[in-house]
Amino acid sequence: MYNRRQPVPTSESPVLRVLIYIQWPVKAWCIPDAQVDALRRRFPDFEFINVNTRDEIPDAIRAADAAFTPFLTAEWVAAAPKLRWVHSSAAAVEGLLPLPALNDRGIVVSNSRGVQAIAMAENAMGGLLVIARKLNRTLEAQREHRWIQNDLIHDWPWLLHGKRMTVVGLGTIGMEIAKRAHAFGMRVTGIRRNVDRPRPEFVNRVLPPSALHDSLAGCDVLVLSAPGVEATKRIVGVREIAMLERGAVIVNVARGQVVDELAMIDALRSGALGGAVLDVFEREPLDAGSALWDLPNVVITPHSSGFRATHWDDVVDLFAENLERFRRGEPVQNIVNTAAGY
Repeated sequence: MYNRRQPVPTSESPVLRVLIYIQWPVKAWCIPDAQVDALRRRFPDFEFINVNTRDEIPDAIRAADAAFTPFLTAEWVAAAPKLRWVHSSAAAVEGLLPLPALNDRGIVVSNSRGVQAIAMAENAMGGLLVIARKLNRTLEAQREHRWIQNDLIHDWPWLLHGKRMTVVGLGTIGMEIAKRAHAFGMRVTGIRRNVDRPRPEFVNRVLPPSALHDSLAGCDVLVLSAPGVEATKRIVGVREIAMLERGAVIVNVARGQVVDELAMIDALRSGALGGAVLDVFEREPLDAGSALWDLPNVVITPHSSGFRATHWDDVVDLFAENLERFRRGEPVQNIVNTAAGY
């Protein structure tokens, strides 16, 4: 069940303790020590327990009232009798947090959705422009000091203006992409679960997931920004690709598992797809032997579309706002639907 209970501090202890464990193989997603120090200065009445290895968590979490982490196990939750709130530094929580165990305990879960939305939207539109305006070809020619003006008439650049885009997952990321697509003069269809919400003015129509196939007919650009849960696994395969306009472009900033990668590669080779802008892959890092590296109509970024210099300022500001709410016993922002997984 979707747990809407709010974490209410008790008076059992004058000090609220917060476990921080945010360590990833990707350095950009590891919380800098300077940000932990900033939290300690901002909240001198809290005790922040910052750990750098998984081995430290079982002992550290026992006294924690809250946790600022994208990683937990059911065993760690069971060993944390005081834990009442978990805030993930990431937007995705599926597979990272034991949502059933947290839900059973009535522990509130919130995440950092929206923090990366603008960066990811700009990355998606940038990749799309590379393909549409043939910037990959002109940049290659620039490096080789070649003037390819006449060559471009054999592979014409094309306009985003007037093209039809379908955004599967009209959440915080999908909405930012839709805004920018609308500004380019594209016609946007959004797919989301909650179709009863008001339709954004920059989206031409909103459909439920059950109408995915209807949204693909005549689609020139298919954007995948849905959460990576079981319900979205390989929702785009051979059949769905065939429904797109011939020469359409796929933009994937969701999860690699949302699309059948082999089917996409075959379509890119045959020309059924005109291109792909890919930030995520079925296996990461992308294998050096993958055919995707050498396809001329593919733009690859290494799961870095959310990267920017201010990332941790934004993540910590959101967490700090929620920590203030936690202190006051008020509802926190970005509560996760633990049943849906996002």
